[in-house]
Amino acid sequence: MKMKINVIRAGLLALIVMGAVHVANGQDMRSLVRDFAQLRADMRILQEDQKVLLDRITVMAQENVAKDAQIAELQKMLTMQETRIQGIEKDLSMRLEQLRKALESEKISRHKDLESAVGSMAAEISKLDKVASNASAVANAASAAAARRQAPPPPPAYVGSYKEIEVKRGDNLSLIAQAVGVPVSTLRQINNLKNDTIFVGQKLKIPVVQK
Repeated sequence: MKMKINVIRAGLLALIVMGAVHVANGQDMRSLVRDFAQLRADMRILQEDQKVLLDRITVMAQENVAKDAQIAELQKMLTMQETRIQGIEKDLSMRLEQLRKALESEKISRHKDLESAVGSMAAEISKLDKVASNASAVANAASAAAARRQAPPPPPAYVGSYKEIEVKRGDNLSLIAQAVGVPVSTLRQINNLKNDTIFVGQKLKIPVVQK
């Protein structure tokens, strides 16, 4: 646009010069006036175009300023977000490290507790083993003693002679066997008894026990 204006200005100057030359040469001034008027009209059009262009340039400059402000605001927001993200990452990293240390400490503590519990259980098992061993020994001794107590005494030796007794009221074969010191089975065998039933007045053979 500036080039066009400069060209028109140069044309006007040329016309002025040419007009001066025509006047000097005595030529017709009407043609020169028409050309000059046309140039002035073109000059006005160019000035109007220049004004429109200047207005557009002004608007674009204002828009650019607004966009620059928006870009600056966005950059500021981006910087703030990046700073915030960095802070969050730092905090997260710190918390993860604390959690890792806490887990490691908990692991060590539980391992120690487990070792202590295993040691205590081993000690208790050892005590139980001793108690069980002692109880087994006691039980074996008690069983042996009970077996000894429950074992029937050997039957007393007696000679081939017998004596007779008469069954009285209230007597039974067990009492008589206990009184004379011989087994009930021996009394049954000697007296040919099928069971332990005896009667009052019945005569029973009693073996003479060797003293």
